[in-house]
Amino acid sequence: MSNLGLFGLMALIWGLTWAAIKIGLDAGVPPILLAGLRYLLTAGILAFWTHGALSAFAEGRSMRVIISALLTNAGTYGLLFWGMQTVPSGLSGLVNLALVPVLLFGLAVVLGEERPTWRHGLALVLGCTGLLGLFWTRLVEQESGNGLGLAAIVAGTACYCVGSVIARPLIGPIKPLTLTAIHAVLGGAALIAVSFLLGDLSATLPARIDVAPAAASLLFLSLLGTIVAYTIYLRLLEKWGTARAGLYAFISPIVALAVGVWLFGEKVGAAEIGGAALLLVAAGLALSRRDSADPARN
Repeated sequence: MSNLGLFGLMALIWGLTWAAIKIGLDAGVPPILLAGLRYLLTAGILAFWTHGALSAFAEGRSMRVIISALLTNAGTYGLLFWGMQTVPSGLSGLVNLALVPVLLFGLAVVLGEERPTWRHGLALVLGCTGLLGLFWTRLVEQESGNGLGLAAIVAGTACYCVGSVIARPLIGPIKPLTLTAIHAVLGGAALIAVSFLLGDLSATLPARIDVAPAAASLLFLSLLGTIVAYTIYLRLLEKWGTARAGLYAFISPIVALAVGVWLFGEKVGAAEIGGAALLLVAAGLALSRRDSADPARN
């Protein structure tokens, strides 16, 4: 398949993952447990292709590996999956996918990796304005659950960005797929532990779960959403560079919104469209000047 075809497949998969998450949640799987099972399954699959995982903890890298795993996997997806209980899948995908390049852009300035320019300021202002617009619709409609859910998705996205910055020095000393497998094991185990503490793993849980859609959701998220799409992304980073490969941030949110409307009957109002448009413009400004490799979505 051509690089363009691979890019289209990757953008489609990452747009569809939000519907897969909703299907898993609607099947009765508690959100933190669903996220944890996703990554333990991913780790099990990657174990066949990765070697030398223990060496990743050598040379003083242990703390960085653990913290980045807890942020990029446990913190990110625990919050995202929890938030999606009340936030439509399409809107969840749009906020997360469009906000990642904006937040990474802002972190690059804070950490001194880039000199602040008008692009940084405009991207952050537009991104914040877009988010405020999305929150405002929920405050006006008095949908407090939606507001808390959206706040969780924003917080989860921030966890991903901070964790990605922490993990960046690990890429090179550790092979990307190996790092993904380690993050999946650590993050998945942490999520399962939290789920246990929340009382999700009760004796009545199996009777409350619709097994077929739950299994389909997990397989899609693990095999396609993580392993296949991530492998394509690594190839495109090498062939196209970060900015061009990162253009999925404009296509995948549209896929997520369209599938949410078509499959679940989710409603998208004018205010949400306006907020979404501002987020996408902010993402475009961020991506247009990004030269360093973006940590892979996993």
